[in-house]
Amino acid sequence: MNKIQTFVFIWRKKYLKTRINGVKSTYILRMKRKILLAILAVVIIVASLSALVACNKKGEEKPAEPISRITREYYAGESDLFAVVVEKGEREKNFIADGKATDVCAFATVSVTPLKTNDYEELAYELKGETSTLTGSIARDEYGEYKTDVTLDFVPKQAIITVGETKSEIDLVSVLEGALSVGDIINIAKAEFKDTLDKEAELGKEREIYLKVITGDRENYFYYVSFIGDGVDYLAVLIEPKTGKIVSKK
Repeated sequence: MNKIQTFVFIWRKKYLKTRINGVKSTYILRMKRKILLAILAVVIIVASLSALVACNKKGEEKPAEPISRITREYYAGESDLFAVVVEKGEREKNFIADGKATDVCAFATVSVTPLKTNDYEELAYELKGETSTLTGSIARDEYGEYKTDVTLDFVPKQAIITVGETKSEIDLVSVLEGALSVGDIINIAKAEFKDTLDKEAELGKEREIYLKVITGDRENYFYYVSFIGDGVDYLAVLIEPKTGKIVSKK
């Protein structure tokens, strides 16, 4: 092999080695990009699923019907001075009787009813659970009532109401302990108005469902279930929570 052939051989060898190394580098770079894109896609999917799960956890099952208000938990108790109610559920942010349910979100309220006098401008409350507490104050509103929205993530077992030097400790019990599910209650009410609701559904008319717990004597409690159309157009029943018996109908 002469010098020229030797030079060409060496040059081709170096060229091929460089070309191979370049191909390898390009291949590795492309693989890195593909891996990075795959990881990014997985992150996006996981984030989306997490957000979806978080939204679903905000309330219980999402009903098919338009429900503008529903009571899921109701705790009550009283002393010789005050009666206390703690209620949790979902409701429209701004309720409008229009047959639709929009902007529905979770809520919790604390209501205090003075049993001796209604002259308090403001009273303080403390809710106690197994390991948690919630404190605050409630001013008397324009209707003479003491009611406030709260953020509550535990089961209240006791309420302590304080006004000046007066303090009253009140044990709270779940009024809905052993009651039928709200789904069963709604189905009982729907069955009562089945003919009317079926005819209206055929005409494309829709009613929003409004459900709350009411009492007249703080001893007997009932589910009030109303199917509201537009304005004063409504159908309503009172249902005994544990038996499902309809005690009144409108």
